[in-house]
Amino acid sequence: MKIEILGDGCGECDELKAKAEQAVRELGLGVEVQSVTDPERVSELHTLSMPQLVVNGQHNASKTTMSVSEIKDYLSTFTS
Repeated sequence: MKIEILGDGCGECDELKAKAEQAVRELGLGVEVQSVTDPERVSELHTLSMPQLVVNGQHNASKTTMSVSEIKDYLSTFTS
C-alpha cells in the first residue's frame, strides 16, 4: 500500500499526515506515509484542493481534512 499526503507543507498538510500516521499505526499496516510537494505528482492525480490523502494513486477528492477514524475507514477499503 502506498500512502501519500499531497500538499505544500502547510500546517493542515502536517496535521493530515500526523493523523494518517496514527491511523496506520492503529491499523497495524506497517507502511510509510509520504509527504508529496512535487507539482508534477499533484498534477498527475488531478488534485484540485490540498491537502489530500492519496492511497495507491486514488484520493478522496471530496475531503481535504479527515479525522483519524475517517482515515482508518478509508484505508480499510484498500485492505479488504
